[in-house]
Amino acid sequence: MLKINQFKILYLILSISFLLLLNITDISANESWSLKGTLINGSDNINLSNHIVILHVSINEQIVEYSTESNKDGIFYFNDINHPSDSIIGISSVFQGVLYGKDLGLISNQTDDILLTVYKSSDNSDNISISSSTIMFTSINRSQNTIWVLELSKINNNSNVTFKPNPDKPMSIMRYGLPQNYIDLMIDSDMIGVEFVAIDKGFGILGNIYPGEHQLLFTYGIKYENSDYTFKRNNQFELENFRIISENTLDLYLNEFDYQSTTTEVNDKSYDLIEINNISKGKLIEIDFKNLPKPSLFDQLSNYLKSLDIGWILSIVFLVFSTLIISKILITKRNTNYL
Repeated sequence: MLKINQFKILYLILSISFLLLLNITDISANESWSLKGTLINGSDNINLSNHIVILHVSINEQIVEYSTESNKDGIFYFNDINHPSDSIIGISSVFQGVLYGKDLGLISNQTDDILLTVYKSSDNSDNISISSSTIMFTSINRSQNTIWVLELSKINNNSNVTFKPNPDKPMSIMRYGLPQNYIDLMIDSDMIGVEFVAIDKGFGILGNIYPGEHQLLFTYGIKYENSDYTFKRNNQFELENFRIISENTLDLYLNEFDYQSTTTEVNDKSYDLIEINNISKGKLIEIDFKNLPKPSLFDQLSNYLKSLDIGWILSIVFLVFSTLIISKILITKRNTNYL
């Protein structure tokens, strides 16, 4: 009986030791970190006091958040943050209704004080301009009567104030006009937290435009009917540099501007280049296309068949087939009566 009790005690001691070892290993995997930073009002170039700052910690696809408040000198601290060294962190703060954030990478890499800059907000768009806009007519699909277009626009907020559209004025958002018969629009941007919405003859940007330069890339197709076509674009903002890049097989002209067409290389392929500087706000840009290729008769027939509603076609076929069967039945019945 004594040996059994001794065995139980030994087993219990080993079990507790094993659990303690697991616990020690688990604790050693998490290290304690302390972070220090400064919250800055970039519009007035002063430290922002008594303001909430959020620390986001990403580990194993989960987000843990901590909050603190900057002191009278704009300094904030996060102390005793227990997470593995490979945790990814970021900070954020909301100022005048606008979210500002900063990715910081691995928590173990934080050796310097953190700086987070926020800005005042305004719905005044006077300081918004387009530093450059490139329209590239990449190809033409003759069979589909379609010109394919790629546009790269660099949006510049030249101030130290974030542009925040007035929610009560829908037309105050940044807008891009597109041809009325555009198709297959795709948009990408490095702007944070914005959404793109379809508006009349184009799309709008729902979101804030922070100080600095931002890129907007979009592609689409233009359906044309005749061999001549005019592309139109009305500038909402000042445009500092405007470029048109096209295949040298395309016959196009830029109206009401003096320019010299040159040649440029894109991916080892030669293209025609038209470049204009300093286009004023509200100026209408018109690009005339001449001698666009028209689809062949085979292409037109194929496009027509593709445009037909298959359900409608099946209904017509069914109606014709049913009519033939009924007619045959009636004729057979009448011939039988004659006999």
